[in-house]
Amino acid sequence: MLRLISFGLLALVAYLPMAQANPAIASKTVILVRHAEKADQGRDPSLNDAGKLRAQALVESLGDTPLSLAISTQFKRTQETLTPLIIARGIPLVVIDAGRDMDKHIATIADKVMAQQGNVIIAGHSNTVPLIIKALRGPEIPQLREDEYDNLFILSLPQDGASSLIKTQYGATSGNTQ
Repeated sequence: MLRLISFGLLALVAYLPMAQANPAIASKTVILVRHAEKADQGRDPSLNDAGKLRAQALVESLGDTPLSLAISTQFKRTQETLTPLIIARGIPLVVIDAGRDMDKHIATIADKVMAQQGNVIIAGHSNTVPLIIKALRGPEIPQLREDEYDNLFILSLPQDGASSLIKTQYGATSGNTQ
């Protein structure tokens, strides 16, 4: 399996412990991923084999990055993407129902992140990851393609000043896998 770990991800692993030790550097880092590859059946499919491998790759890619909370939707694919990380780290999972009101869903996630002390990881969907980044004072990014599963976004939220976003990849590169 080809694994891509960019300079940005390596920098994150080195940066986060410093930020945790010195709150003046950054108050919070949010890591966002789209759920991993899903099976093709039903409204609430589980991860397929490639998705399970990607979920495990998330654990390996984040190394010792400090995390205090994981957030997902009620759908199996987002929860299963975070499950290996949750088990490995012993961090809690908060499930935020996507519901029918997208604005409310995004605002609820943003509120939960801002109320949390420490760094947070979020598994969302192709249409929600960009909206969550924007709601957390990050830049606008385009909606993710249906075949994009390998993006890992690192959003730094300093106590003062502008946020910054690093886009990197993890696991095997995305292709035509659904």
